[in-house]
Amino acid sequence: MNTTNQTLITPFDKLMKTCINPWFALGYFTLIAISFFYFDQPIALFFQSLDLTVNAPWLRWITNLGLGGPYLIGLLLCALLFRYVYPSPKWESRSWFLWLCVVIPSIICVSIKIVLGRSRPELLFNDGLYGFYGLKLSSKFWSFPSGHTSTIMGFVFGLCIVFPRYMYAFILTGFTIATSRILLTHHFLSDVLMATYLSFLEISLFYYWVKRKKWMTEAISITHHP
Repeated sequence: MNTTNQTLITPFDKLMKTCINPWFALGYFTLIAISFFYFDQPIALFFQSLDLTVNAPWLRWITNLGLGGPYLIGLLLCALLFRYVYPSPKWESRSWFLWLCVVIPSIICVSIKIVLGRSRPELLFNDGLYGFYGLKLSSKFWSFPSGHTSTIMGFVFGLCIVFPRYMYAFILTGFTIATSRILLTHHFLSDVLMATYLSFLEISLFYYWVKRKKWMTEAISITHHP
């Protein structure tokens, strides 16, 4: 029996149902607030003392997997490849879909960073600055939310939609990369927590919209298979 977009329940749909529940959201934002007031500074100071940038240089390779450039360029090239060189509407749509899963969270994240102006851990270590300082154009005040986390989790959630069979492996990989931002003291715990949840909400809304657009149904058509 064929299953339509409206009736099919995918693993990502189940995750959405849980994570957009008002009680879950309230609990999650409460955890972020608690982290800001009680956890962020002790955790950052602890990992500063470990100096993992020097003592665990392999973490830098992991954290660089959250850089947006390779995803933006690579997925754009894939979309053009599957349109003009090896025509495939399905893979072209998937490439555009994943590209937008990186673009949307990245743009929103940068906008929030600039407006809120949260100081990075390095300012805590060097100048004793901690908290939100409003509109700032210096990247030293662009800690909240984490840009690397927004990028990688947007991409990961997109992969979860297109390739649902591997959803938990994708999420675990994304969390590993996001955690490296804390270990290397580039971000506070609450920066990563907020970026993860915002990316999830943004991709969920995008997914909801895509399911109703015929020109993008090929991007998520793999989820229609048992």
